[in-house]
Amino acid sequence: MKLLLEPLPIYFLHVPKTGGVALGNWLRRAYGQGYFDLDLPQITKLTGRSIRDFRCYHAWHHGRSMFDWLGRGDLMVITMLRDPVERVVSGFKFHQRRAVEKPANWKPEYLTMMRPIQHSRIEDSLEHEVITRRLSNGQVRLLGIRKDYAAFLTTLRQNRQSDTLLRPYDVPVLSDPDNLPLLYANARAWLNEMAVVGLTERYAESLQLMGDLLGIPVPGEPPRANVNPQRADPAMRYRDQLAPDVIARLEELNRYDLELYAHATELFEQQWARYRARPRRTYSIAASVRHHLHPARERAKQMVKQTPLLAQIYAGIRKRG
Repeated sequence: MKLLLEPLPIYFLHVPKTGGVALGNWLRRAYGQGYFDLDLPQITKLTGRSIRDFRCYHAWHHGRSMFDWLGRGDLMVITMLRDPVERVVSGFKFHQRRAVEKPANWKPEYLTMMRPIQHSRIEDSLEHEVITRRLSNGQVRLLGIRKDYAAFLTTLRQNRQSDTLLRPYDVPVLSDPDNLPLLYANARAWLNEMAVVGLTERYAESLQLMGDLLGIPVPGEPPRANVNPQRADPAMRYRDQLAPDVIARLEELNRYDLELYAHATELFEQQWARYRARPRRTYSIAASVRHHLHPARERAKQMVKQTPLLAQIYAGIRKRG
């Protein structure tokens, strides 16, 4: 057994619609104050602490260039990939919901783009740019593209516009976003370097690999968050609800993502076989303590919310720092 005080430092690359929100919540509990939501608004709001002082970076849809910008060579990288057809359908439904539920988070031109398909079925939207340009091959694009975060953040500090931090972010691109063979090569090479490549379709086993590496207790039931309201059953597959010609078109649009997912599956199976043969048995004392205290903390929070006087006292304590 490898005994640690704190879990090992990591960069969690959160690919959209792969179960990353639930995984991030699990990491947040394990790392406590060492956890940081690595997104552009959070970076600009950070005060009193260096961006490089954390142990767990939950990179919200930011790839290799954000990792390089951090300059933390000690960080191990973990990620989750998902069957591309499942991910695109899930992403399509997510974008439809978010454009209605939280329009203030998005740029006006994005909302204009979404308006014609706001209530459409994916079967009727296969040639819309949200499918062809934004969601298709999204895993290859995220892992393979290069962006200039230093230039973006410098410009933001000098002249912040009202919509600069609205999604989608306009971070300068350093590689051709349409050169999918290059992006695929970049993405595949980075996967080969990662400590754990998990799969949404093997979520429980993926958590076992990550927990064994980091020394974090793994929950008995896989956590869930940010789930499509119509998808109550975790075992439900969108593929089973689509006509064969629709699946064929989605597979055609996601050819590079399908190749990357196949490679990720090979890596996962290799990692899983090594774990089954010889687990690392890493154990983090602090993460285990936080894990066992979490239910009590949640009960205390609920008690505070339900008791106005306690809520006022708690708010006053937080305000004083």
